[in-house]
Amino acid sequence: MSHTLAIIKPDAVASGKAGKILAHLEEAGFTVRALRMTRLAPSQAGAFYAVHEGRPFYDELVSFMTSGPVV
Repeated sequence: MSHTLAIIKPDAVASGKAGKILAHLEEAGFTVRALRMTRLAPSQAGAFYAVHEGRPFYDELVSFMTSGPVV
């Protein structure tokens, strides 16, 4: 069995769409094994998106992903 990490981004959480997104994933056949709402620290987001470091959008991406809670 394979596992997939899904992150519901800050704008979707803020607009109240997290539940609909989770329902869509379950309808697509995914099973939610664990769920957590958290706010990423800049170091966490930077490490997660390290593959994009040096690209023009990197700083904006890290800023966006740390702008509010994610699920």
